[in-house]
Amino acid sequence: IDPFILDRMEVNFGAGSTLYGSDALGGVLYFKTKDATLGKFSVKPSTTVRYQSASNSVIGNVGLKVQSEKVGLLLSATRSQFGDLRSGSKNYSDWDTFGMLPRYVSQVNGRDTVLLNDDPQRQKGTGYAQTDLFAKIFTKTGKVEHMVNLQKSMSDIIPRYDRMSQFNNGKPVYGRWDYAPQNREYISYTAKAGSEDHHTRLTLAQQRIEVGRVTRNFDEVMERIQRDAVRMRTVNLDRHDQLSASFTLNSGVEMVWNAVKSVGINKNISTLAETATKARYSDSGATTQMHSVFAQGIYKMAKTGTVIQGGVRVSKYSLEALFSKANPWKLPYQSISFATTTPSYDMGLTQQLKKGLLLKASVNQAYRNPNVDDMTKVFDSKPGAKLLVPSADLKAERSTTVDLGVLWRKDRSFAIEAGVFSSAVKNLLLDQPGTLNGEDSLMYDGRLTPVYQLKNVALGEISGMYLNAKVRLVKDLWFSGSLTQTQGIYRLDDAAAEQPLDHIPPVYGQASLRWNGKGWFAETQCLFNGMKKAEDYSSSGEDNQELQPIGLADINGDGKADGFNPAWQCWNIRGGYQHRSGLTATLAIENVLDLHYRYFASGMSAAGRSVNVSLAYSF
Repeated sequence: IDPFILDRMEVNFGAGSTLYGSDALGGVLYFKTKDATLGKFSVKPSTTVRYQSASNSVIGNVGLKVQSEKVGLLLSATRSQFGDLRSGSKNYSDWDTFGMLPRYVSQVNGRDTVLLNDDPQRQKGTGYAQTDLFAKIFTKTGKVEHMVNLQKSMSDIIPRYDRMSQFNNGKPVYGRWDYAPQNREYISYTAKAGSEDHHTRLTLAQQRIEVGRVTRNFDEVMERIQRDAVRMRTVNLDRHDQLSASFTLNSGVEMVWNAVKSVGINKNISTLAETATKARYSDSGATTQMHSVFAQGIYKMAKTGTVIQGGVRVSKYSLEALFSKANPWKLPYQSISFATTTPSYDMGLTQQLKKGLLLKASVNQAYRNPNVDDMTKVFDSKPGAKLLVPSADLKAERSTTVDLGVLWRKDRSFAIEAGVFSSAVKNLLLDQPGTLNGEDSLMYDGRLTPVYQLKNVALGEISGMYLNAKVRLVKDLWFSGSLTQTQGIYRLDDAAAEQPLDHIPPVYGQASLRWNGKGWFAETQCLFNGMKKAEDYSSSGEDNQELQPIGLADINGDGKADGFNPAWQCWNIRGGYQHRSGLTATLAIENVLDLHYRYFASGMSAAGRSVNVSLAYSF
């Protein structure tokens, strides 16, 4: 996402099903782009240049905002040239060489060659380039507002660093593993008619994403190219009515159509001859459709300080994927389908206990439908150890979440928020050992690999707590901090033993001090993560336990790898000044202590000490 076009980002906790139509179980991330506006005629160009030393990256943006009484125009173009990322020099783990890449693979005179890395902290193959274009046009005819939103994002070759850094018995596993291309196009038209209290809005949108994966084993001539094109079309008609001073109703209908086309090509890099091979998804196309109706009401009782909110959405969803009779996996079927009609709801209460003190509580029921990735993907998530193949018989995951929070704030002094939540998930999808045509293993990329399939086999429980605070210490000095802890376990339907869920981060948070002056600011910040213990990693492999700072060591002597991620802290300093002429300058030193650490589940190390400079000018 191009940060230069963002107006704001919202994090909506709980089910996003009611208003947004998302089948995410835990929440919605809403990215709102900047708007073009009407008014007195003006032309305002802008430009920004940023440099980041840890990756030797240069990012440039040019923008133009044109405003008139009849038409508003907003244009933006960004070019990001990211170099290879350099990790820190001081290691958190007991393994001093962890994350260092002493050797890397490159082609020399047309042959895969292992080269020495003259800077082992430089993670060769993490650099790439990206171009982002954005345009928004706004006009008004009578009482109807019209807006056209155009976006395009294009990336150069993006190497898969974690795969390219794999070695087996001293020999690289891959000679090439790239994303090429990775492009996105988006266009939407929105018409809004009515007043602020009563209006109707129609949005028509189309988005197209192209992703290519190019892989080749080391020192081999056959290269596999898998290209996937996803086309998404949306029609959304929603209505806002302020029916009284105390009651607001939002309602609407939405229709979404998705189509996925996947192809697989084997290419001989010596002769350039091409033949058909395995696609990533169903080789004869896949489609999904979802038709929804929704309504949400908000009732405010001014005398008691009570706000009651409730909403419901009913969605009819269907998926169909087709496989050719001669598909390379030799599947025992030519199609996979799924259909369901699913209700979801949310109910919430906000109660003012006294001035500035609010109590918040909610319960919601959400779902996640099996998608094309779940039902048709063929993917070696752990090369040589796990091969995911299509699953023909899946059901929707369903969750019920309860959360409770309290907010205490005093204008211009402080705001403190704390909360807890708990989610129960039924029909949880987990990858389980499976068979294909009676075989429990398949030859894939030259390795006999066990077969796995997604199945609805578990009950899950996810719970957590959060604490956020912003406190004014003196006139212009503010403290802010946050802390989040999450736990997740599941139980197989036929077993009582609890096992850790994947994608559950360790405790994390941040603390900062910020001084705001007239036109300038200065800030110091500490980001921190707690330890992710070995016993808290999921056995699915999704948490990349073998790529953690304590990765392959057998510490307790049980013959198994005790991979875990140690606790870490990262210190940052930044400051900036905005001159009335329109010039803004910022300087930051991130990871001041040059510590070497990895975010949980990441296959690459985070940035080491980095000096970042940004200059922006609004004409």
